[in-house]
Amino acid sequence: MIRMLRGLSISQWDDDTVTIRFQIGEFLAGAVILIIGLIIEPAATALAAEQIKLSVGGKMEQYFFIMDADQLPGENLNSTGALSDVEVYFSGKAVLDNGVEISVKMELEAEHKTGRDADEQWLEIKSAFGKLRIGETEGFNHNYTYEGPYVAYEDDEIIGRAVPRRIAIGAKEVLTFERFTGTAFHVGYETPTVAGFTIGANYFPTTTQGEDGFFDKATIDNNAWEVSGAWEGDVGGRTLGIAAGYFNSQSRVAGNDGEQAWNISAEVEAGGFTLGGAYIHSTPEDDLDSTAFSLGATYEIGPLGLGASYFRIRANATPNALAQDRLDQGKIEASYVLVRGIKLGVTGFWAGQEPAGGPDFNDIGLISSAILRF
Repeated sequence: MIRMLRGLSISQWDDDTVTIRFQIGEFLAGAVILIIGLIIEPAATALAAEQIKLSVGGKMEQYFFIMDADQLPGENLNSTGALSDVEVYFSGKAVLDNGVEISVKMELEAEHKTGRDADEQWLEIKSAFGKLRIGETEGFNHNYTYEGPYVAYEDDEIIGRAVPRRIAIGAKEVLTFERFTGTAFHVGYETPTVAGFTIGANYFPTTTQGEDGFFDKATIDNNAWEVSGAWEGDVGGRTLGIAAGYFNSQSRVAGNDGEQAWNISAEVEAGGFTLGGAYIHSTPEDDLDSTAFSLGATYEIGPLGLGASYFRIRANATPNALAQDRLDQGKIEASYVLVRGIKLGVTGFWAGQEPAGGPDFNDIGLISSAILRF
């Protein structure tokens, strides 16, 4: 099915193709509206036992690093640096008399980075028919994708934030469809899990975060949608998970920023060992095609965790380029859980970047981390 959907949008941008793409968006929007009715109608006849009450949680991630980085003429890079990622979560849930569950969540930035206080906010309605999600957050593909196991911190974007960027594409969320939509407003539906299988679909009217009301399609890519599926189960005493998805967005009027992409990932757990990886292929309308790949392995015994991973990006710097931007990144890491919710870690890394037609950059460093969940 993914191949069939992808075939509808990779052809050239003639009127028929735009019409097909728009009709797919209309179909998904209509399907979501129908599902909303199926989920909400039973809930309309039942009242919650009590009003939703919010609880408070969050995370605090602190990183300090030392690095030996290659420099461009005129640069004088500091050998040390620090990173933070701090958020406060407000969440709540109510269960209606008929079993329908309604939950809400708001995530607020607790540091000044982009000037935005609210990061994500969404409402979910869950029943026997599945889950409906409405709000500003990533699509289900982000939740399904196995980006690679880790022990010290969540993913490889921390190294990407520490290392000077020398190529056109960044490492942040590059393996999931969140790289195309961020946490823009969307409506999503997820099926109930049957025999380990789950399917989720999301529709984004616009791919701009914080967009409010109507918008001009002449200035921004729009009508994005994604469909993803995942399976998880026991195979010979090992836990195996597989996920895949397809993404499509419509370009702005007379523009070439529309996007097509598909990804696949898998992970297997056996005892304290975990092995996993992901692959994504992007074919945007501007012909700046790219691929990204990750593979990692970890071992955890008691409070101690050890891991190693490899991450790479290949991307066209110009349309249909013969030479590509290249990023290769490797790391080894160790972590120790002090108490529940508090983890300390250390990571050694190497990042090699090679811009198309430019010099090579090789950066090595060490990152210490303190991760708190509350």
